[in-house]
Amino acid sequence: MTSSLGRRTEGADVNLTSGPSRITLPPAPPKPPSRRTPSPRIARLAADCSATEFWETVARRTPLVEEAGDGERRVTFLWRSIAATAVHVTVNRVTYDLDDSRMERVPGTDVWYAAFRLPADWRGSYTVLETDAAGSSPLSGTESRWAMRTIREEGSTDPRNPRRIRTHSGRLASVAELDTASPRAAPAHGPSPRAQRLVTPTGRPVWLSPPPDADGTPRPLVVVLDGEVWHASGYAAASADRLAESGTIRAPYLALVETGGTSPRRMADLSIDGAMSEEVVTTLLPWLRDRVPVSADPRDVVLTGESLGGLTALKTAFDHPESVGAALSQSASLWQADLLDRAATAGPVRLFLTVGVFEPTLLEPHRRLREALAERPPTMAYREFQGGHDMAWWRGLWEDGITDLLGGGRPSAAIQRSPQR
Repeated sequence: MTSSLGRRTEGADVNLTSGPSRITLPPAPPKPPSRRTPSPRIARLAADCSATEFWETVARRTPLVEEAGDGERRVTFLWRSIAATAVHVTVNRVTYDLDDSRMERVPGTDVWYAAFRLPADWRGSYTVLETDAAGSSPLSGTESRWAMRTIREEGSTDPRNPRRIRTHSGRLASVAELDTASPRAAPAHGPSPRAQRLVTPTGRPVWLSPPPDADGTPRPLVVVLDGEVWHASGYAAASADRLAESGTIRAPYLALVETGGTSPRRMADLSIDGAMSEEVVTTLLPWLRDRVPVSADPRDVVLTGESLGGLTALKTAFDHPESVGAALSQSASLWQADLLDRAATAGPVRLFLTVGVFEPTLLEPHRRLREALAERPPTMAYREFQGGHDMAWWRGLWEDGITDLLGGGRPSAAIQRSPQR
């Protein structure tokens, strides 16, 4: 479909105000060197075959992946359109502006393409947006991050790639993964039939899902922030059920907590000075304990979150170890606060931290936090992955984190880092 667009064009200094919290966007990092690269395979298209033959043979499954040397692959994203004026692909934390995202057209054909050099263990989500002349103008006048967000949210999935992920915005995106990327989580098939939608005393929706073998005995509890995403996709319940069935973890209750998606309320509640941490401890946990038999051991209470949710998970475990003894934090928004002061006095909580090598604003703060925690009581597992701010990675690493935090034995202080490139 061709979009004419009608998106806001605010820049990086946007402020969202709700109650006492004044939230700003993270600072824009310096743009890294572009990963765009020529595609000799596409350049040979006109000489080797017709466009129709190309789509029926070479491009039946996309993107195209070729060896590029030095541990990298040439990844060519493709789109088919005869009518589009312009086509853009947004690849999570790979395309930073319109120059990066703009696909080229093979002259005289319906073939559009953009090729990038990426590490062989990279994984990432992407969408494609084709525009007409009216749609291209608003994009050109938009600050780069908003332009990439517009393409991501209004773009389409790749019809020649069956791998998809449901993002934090609730939309579907295609997923490309290269040959040495770690195995991804097994499929999920929508909401768990055991999940019951409840409303907390503060008016917040929660989907509460008991373990399959619930028998009245106390169980661990996993509280999942941005629960509307994890519920609709079924990702959390599918992973927990699979791990429990295999005997890998002690089967938990799941409480999937709605936080408002991309709304200003989420920005306010999950910020470093937001109210979500106190709400979890003073309202949500007592309310849940009144309804289901939760283990009295705080180490059996795990709070999970990504981005701002990851920041809240860490903050809550640091500030309230007597209530939340474990945190699974992914790509935490440490641009708001590095949490080094809290790490200096952290109690014996258990942490599972992840961050993407393609997240320049977050990578170094995570490394500093890791170093600060290395000599402290928390038991910590730390992972860096070859990707960006992306559910394509968070979903599988959530399963790894739950395994680490709720496994039969207590977790070891494992640190895993991707090789420097």
